[in-house]
Amino acid sequence: MPEEKEEKLTKKEEEKLHVYFVEKVVTLMTGAMGLVAALAWNDAIRKLFERVFGTQGSGDVTAMFIYAAIVTTAVVVVTYRLTRIVEKMRKKEKEKK
Repeated sequence: MPEEKEEKLTKKEEEKLHVYFVEKVVTLMTGAMGLVAALAWNDAIRKLFERVFGTQGSGDVTAMFIYAAIVTTAVVVVTYRLTRIVEKMRKKEKEKK
């Protein structure tokens, strides 16, 4: 039976992998939060059309727009913070080189 060699990552490779992983997680989280914001705006606009054109159902349009604005603001703040974290990690990685 052939022997299996276990490859170990160097410290630099581990750090690079960690930064890469965090970047990908941030990208996925940003996309997911963007989707939530888009769905919130979709609901708000749909309610506006229902009110303006008198289609079936009537929800509180103001509440829907406030919800959409709050979700959008939260997404922007979280995205900004996550981006800053990734930038700091990149800077720290470059300083170690």
